[in-house]
Amino acid sequence: MTESRNTEQEKDVNRVLSFGERLYVERKKQNLSVADVAKAIHLAEKVIDAIERSDVDQLPQPTFVQGYLRAYAKYLGVSDALILEEYEQAIPHQQDITLNPRSSLPGEASSNSPFVKTITVLLLVLMVAAALYASFDYYKNAIVANDTELHDQASLSLPDEESFEQVNMEDDILSGSVEQVDIKQNVEEPEPEPEQEAVTSTEVDAPELPTNIIKESDKESVEEQVVDTVVLNDSVNQKPTNQLNAKGDDDLELSATQVSWIEVDDANSENLYYDLLQKDQSIMLKGTAPFKIFLGNAPQVKVKINDVSVNIEKYIRSNNIAHFSISVDQQQVVFH
Repeated sequence: MTESRNTEQEKDVNRVLSFGERLYVERKKQNLSVADVAKAIHLAEKVIDAIERSDVDQLPQPTFVQGYLRAYAKYLGVSDALILEEYEQAIPHQQDITLNPRSSLPGEASSNSPFVKTITVLLLVLMVAAALYASFDYYKNAIVANDTELHDQASLSLPDEESFEQVNMEDDILSGSVEQVDIKQNVEEPEPEPEQEAVTSTEVDAPELPTNIIKESDKESVEEQVVDTVVLNDSVNQKPTNQLNAKGDDDLELSATQVSWIEVDDANSENLYYDLLQKDQSIMLKGTAPFKIFLGNAPQVKVKINDVSVNIEKYIRSNNIAHFSISVDQQQVVFH
């Protein structure tokens, strides 16, 4: 019985929530803030806020948004295919524009005219000639350089005149015709070159692990928390575990004719409620006005503050979500 009830409730959620609300609900279930998500997927917080509000007018081109949604969905561990499908349904589709060929202006040369063809052929011939000349010049310079190198090697191998004179002098000394003279050759030995310093290997920083990697123990705690928030109350009148009555003198009553998403904060930033409100269910919250209210499937929700009915029609957007703050002054509803 419980499994069938959960299945029907999940179908209602899939039918009610938009792509942004689905990511918003999943983020709340995992106790993550907008700043946590923005830091993890490297996006600005205002972009995350626009995505969760399904505000396609405040988002950039669809090409960029698809990448944002895919990264956000993978970070939360939800199906990115489902999120992208809902986003495609939310954005307006532009009509295909039929492109007509450009008409030729009077006196404008056509690509089929003989003049244009002649110029094209001449340009091709010049390009081929330039390529051939460049190739010929390159090989010519290479041949000249090779001949010069061979000539230098041949000239180095021939003995010079000083070598011949030194040989003749040695022959005369051996024969006794020339007195032996002590010849000291001062040969400067080349100074040893300083040893090159060993090249130190550059330190390679280890790649940073993605911030969205969760330990096994953390995964188990997150899964348990998701299960706790998905299981709904068997009784409509039973107080949900995430409903809070804060200190304050103002009462807020919310009732739903169909399944709707509700989140309420009071003036002291106390989160009084965040969860699904089932069909024909109503809740009474106490806190300090003004109350900050976020509604999914807003047309199906009725709002009263201090027994005064609130008309929220002008705050309901095209995607059936509403976001507003209210208080009461002398039995008159004040929107902030």
